[in-house]
Amino acid sequence: MIVDKGFATVTVRNVEAESHNEAESKARFKAEAFLDELAYQNKIILEIGKSLTIAPQDSPKTRHVKYYRLKMRISGGHRLKFPRTLKEVVIRPSDSKALYRKAAVSQDPRDKFRELFLVIENVASKIVRNWSNETELIRTALQTCFSSKPQELEHFISRYGHRYKGDIISEVASDLYTNYRLQLFHAKANRDKMIPFNPEDEQKLQRILPLADFVASSLISYEDEKR
Repeated sequence: MIVDKGFATVTVRNVEAESHNEAESKARFKAEAFLDELAYQNKIILEIGKSLTIAPQDSPKTRHVKYYRLKMRISGGHRLKFPRTLKEVVIRPSDSKALYRKAAVSQDPRDKFRELFLVIENVASKIVRNWSNETELIRTALQTCFSSKPQELEHFISRYGHRYKGDIISEVASDLYTNYRLQLFHAKANRDKMIPFNPEDEQKLQRILPLADFVASSLISYEDEKR
């Protein structure tokens, strides 16, 4: 796979296929996995546009996947520093990374949280073998992920002003699932739920997004380390 400096294109080469459709499918899988890594590792958020070209290897025509839309949103009081040149990006394909990039691309905080929670759920289901309910699944996954570095989660929670008492990991798991996942994924009339355009619900959701992102990215990192 080749990325040319100065061009918004990715070239996927040496794809063996019986048809153009098969070649496109294989090449696109590699290109998407590459963009997933950029989103997770470098916080560079890109999407494949609608136009691409495919040709046999010996053809003089371009084999670039074309027209990326670059979306960069910076939060907090500092500007993220991106490297001028990435010499190498190690690609470890994972459904969780695709979900993470989808969350980063989304501009709707409701959709963003949903995708981040799906990251958490996806990795948790790979880590935890036996569990009786969703809260236990998330709690056990977090215990496993942060067992050697509990201070990282505690420091993040403290920095963003979240107030959890007692067992922090259990509190975080319960909060993410009960107060956000259930209220965003379901809307039964007799249950608590988050209503679009409600200022209090919108503010509550914005406050949890950094924590959800931190937990999701930490679990992806754990997944990569244990491969």
